[in-house]
Amino acid sequence: MLYYTSQSESARAGDASEEEASQPTPLVANIPEGANSDSRTLYAFILGRVYTLSLAEVIQVLGTLAVDFRVKTVAPEIALIETTEKLKIGALQDRLGGTIKIVEIIDTLNRRQKDWPSDLLKDYLDFNILRDKYLAQGSTGKTQIGVSIYIMDPEIRIPFSEPKRVATLLKKYLQSHEISVRFVMPEPPSTNLPSVVVTNNNLLEKGAEFVILLGKQNLSIGKTLSVQDFEDYGRRDYQRPFRDLKMGMLPPKVAQIMINMANLKKGEHMLDPFCGGGTILQEALLMDINAVGSDIDVNAIRGAESNLAWFRNRYNIPFGRYQILKLDAASELTREFKPDNFDAIVTEGWLGPLYGSFPKESEIKKNFKDILEVYLKAFGQFSQVLKKNGTVVISLPAYRQEKDRYVFMPTLDFIEKLGYIRQDPIPLETLEKYKFLKVTDRKTIIYDRKDQVVAREIVIIKLQ
Repeated sequence: MLYYTSQSESARAGDASEEEASQPTPLVANIPEGANSDSRTLYAFILGRVYTLSLAEVIQVLGTLAVDFRVKTVAPEIALIETTEKLKIGALQDRLGGTIKIVEIIDTLNRRQKDWPSDLLKDYLDFNILRDKYLAQGSTGKTQIGVSIYIMDPEIRIPFSEPKRVATLLKKYLQSHEISVRFVMPEPPSTNLPSVVVTNNNLLEKGAEFVILLGKQNLSIGKTLSVQDFEDYGRRDYQRPFRDLKMGMLPPKVAQIMINMANLKKGEHMLDPFCGGGTILQEALLMDINAVGSDIDVNAIRGAESNLAWFRNRYNIPFGRYQILKLDAASELTREFKPDNFDAIVTEGWLGPLYGSFPKESEIKKNFKDILEVYLKAFGQFSQVLKKNGTVVISLPAYRQEKDRYVFMPTLDFIEKLGYIRQDPIPLETLEKYKFLKVTDRKTIIYDRKDQVVAREIVIIKLQ
């Protein structure tokens, strides 16, 4: 059985000459050092709980959209991204399943070790700066302001009361100009606001979420431009007419991330050959990707048809954008589809039985054996209906024994034997620089929850 704890240093370093042929096109564009700094914009992407997967998605999507950017720095919760153009924040936020907020960084101040944010802001802030750079324009009624402080280095410790001290400072400048203001504070021990609080208090429309990124040597100040629409994700998950726990419940956010990792563009064609209730299909449709789903289970087909009929009406999806078929992915795809038919395959097959506790080794071996038998045949089918250089993004089961220790499918060698190459989900130079990023020796990323025994191993593969 194959276990994973953390990626080895040797695996990360590798031999550049041996790896070169298997590397994807670099996604991080180099911004010339001599470029005019006034033309650059610095954004903080506040990442989701599985931050490695969230970062991989941000890098991939910006590359897909041909944005000229570079990753300036990364912390477990945050990716600072510098661009040479303003981003279309609303559309970008809607597309990113793993990003909680997008913040525009407005200023950065030098910091000594003993300086807290409230100390530094005394010499920086005044009413004009607050009004012109941070507050929402044209709002009426009482101004609503939230304060969030994110820590860029795990060695930094700040008092839980620091957001309140910052709020007191902001209040002083605003009330001096007779502006009525209400502050929304994080609940200790947290020093930052969750997206639901930002949304429910209308902070972006009625004032601002004032955001501070606290590093060892500097302090960056910004305002939140967008937050994840948690209500819409809830609709896309829980309001669908068909749900079946036995088939597995892929969260829409994870489906969205997997599609984004496939580098699909608007109008391209995607196949989900184990479509289940259609979660991946619906998320593809929201991205204007043409989607085909198939499954061998007639109940899954009926469920997917019901869900997508509801989804099409709810989200005004045009007719003819998707198709659902009853097919055996192990033997019938080439009968139904022409060669080179799809730009990408994004799918989650059977993850095995649901478990409340860690199963016996014999059960795990049997589950992997059953799954591997299907995939050996299915990947042969995939290679014939997928375009050359097309991408497969697939979720495989990984059994969690304890924190950061998993039992994986014993081998992925069959992938290479069938003409595929596994892709690095994050550029190697980024992995080398930020050792806390969690990518396995198999070039995969784990998505799990604390209450889950069976985690998801996200694998990205390209057809040669």
